[in-house]
Amino acid sequence: MSTVRIALEWAVVLLLMLLAFLRKGKIRLLPAFFLTFFITFFTLFSPAGKILTTISSFKVTQDALLLGLHKSAVLTGMIFLSKTIVSYHIHLLGRAGEFLHLLFSYYEKLTSQRLSFTKGTIIQKIDEKLLSLWKH
Repeated sequence: MSTVRIALEWAVVLLLMLLAFLRKGKIRLLPAFFLTFFITFFTLFSPAGKILTTISSFKVTQDALLLGLHKSAVLTGMIFLSKTIVSYHIHLLGRAGEFLHLLFSYYEKLTSQRLSFTKGTIIQKIDEKLLSLWKH
């Protein structure tokens, strides 16, 4: 894994992030940041390669760091790609196309509004949202 490859992967992630922003009008960066941080952090627990630094007895290695950044770039990029693609109205042929169109339209309706949960009403709020979609 080279640093050039990681840089190119993250450039693609930034491009997908920009496309998602242009399509949706807003994106949430904090979940993407936490996803990147924790995937990279937990990948560091399997040390491999050149030791970059040592914190107490914890060794941060180059290969583990690059692998963590690669994995988080792939997953974060897939998330932003799915946010961009789902917002487009894709029309495919056949029964499978109809099924996917219906699936994406339900997903878009489910994620179009945020649900506010209070203690003890989580299941009730989800049921109400699903029933409102079922009636339409």
